Amino acid sequence: MSIQMDGPRLFGHGAQLALAVVMAAVLLPASLQSVRVSGVSTPWVLALTLALLALHGCVATARRWPIPSFAIGALGCAVLLVAPDIDGVTDFSESSRYSPVLLPSVLCFFALLYAVSAHTTPPWPTAALGVGLAGSLLTLARLWEFTAAPIEAWAWWLLLSTTAFGGTTAAWALGRYRATRAAWTSQLAERAAADERRRIAREMHDVVAHSLAVMVSHAEAGRLVVPNSPERATEILTTIADAGREALTEMRGLLGVLRDDSASTEPQPGLVDLPALVERVRATGVEVELSMDDRLRTTPAVGLTIYRVVQEALTNVTRHAGRRPRALVSLTTVGAEIEVRVTNSGTATESTGTGKGLIGMRERVDAVGGTLAAGPTGDGWIVEVRVPC
Repeated sequence: MSIQMDGPRLFGHGAQLALAVVMAAVLLPASLQSVRVSGVSTPWVLALTLALLALHGCVATARRWPIPSFAIGALGCAVLLVAPDIDGVTDFSESSRYSPVLLPSVLCFFALLYAVSAHTTPPWPTAALGVGLAGSLLTLARLWEFTAAPIEAWAWWLLLSTTAFGGTTAAWALGRYRATRAAWTSQLAERAAADERRRIAREMHDVVAHSLAVMVSHAEAGRLVVPNSPERATEILTTIADAGREALTEMRGLLGVLRDDSASTEPQPGLVDLPALVERVRATGVEVELSMDDRLRTTPAVGLTIYRVVQEALTNVTRHAGRRPRALVSLTTVGAEIEVRVTNSGTATESTGTGKGLIGMRERVDAVGGTLAAGPTGDGWIVEVRVPC
């Protein structure tokens, strides 16, 4: 289940801000100290300091504003690239000088490149990759005369080229992978929504149409029977009213999301299908216990809602409960309501799913006038639903 965002955030996803804080804590102190004792003129000290601060600041804003953050960060790297050689605490030896592009904070560029490739649409990811590869080439050219590395020259150039070109390519590829995966997940969600609309259309045909047919048949029969048997009028009108209320309940739950009226009309599952559902889940390796009264009866819409809630809850158990999960499904009558409880052990309290399952369950339960509560327990998770009989 995903974290629902109530509104825009200053830095976008909280993880991006956390990454910026960690990178600043690890990389920025050494970089600023190197600039402070660099031995270059005051204007260059100021320019390098601003470039370093801009790089780390852009990491914090890269999720919300990836393109401007990448552009500013690339300019900061350009300043480091063209600046004169410096001395500093990260120097390899006391007598050598090196380009500021070797400062640790340059690693922020990879985070900025990832953000552009992951959170923007073409052509921006490709353009950012081009900038990164060009910058890698310029970096190699800038460091061509550097000879103070504490390793063999060939090993130094292999390390430098691998870091520059390999890091750039890897950051870009990871970002594109995330973007592709997000698009694929969105398509799956849209397909699932379309499937759900088709299932709702089948519900309307099987349940609502049936209720309307009962009303029509009783109304026509009443027109013939009542003149000769007036005492049966109450019975006939009560049947019509009950069928009408059932149809109205179904319509309220279905018409809000119904879009596709060309789907097939296969019956939908209900309470009688719960044992088969539990058996299918058991076949996946989950220990499931089902406790319900075989005489329990309710409307088809409520039965379908209960079935879908149990199905989604058990599916979450198979996904998130870890090794040897156990679940208990119980259905009991509480007054004029049916209480459904699905409890399990082993589920983590922090979910990593998309969140659509819980939203879908709540919408279904609300549609039939019920209530839903879900959350972690001491060693697992519980889903509790109450719906009218």
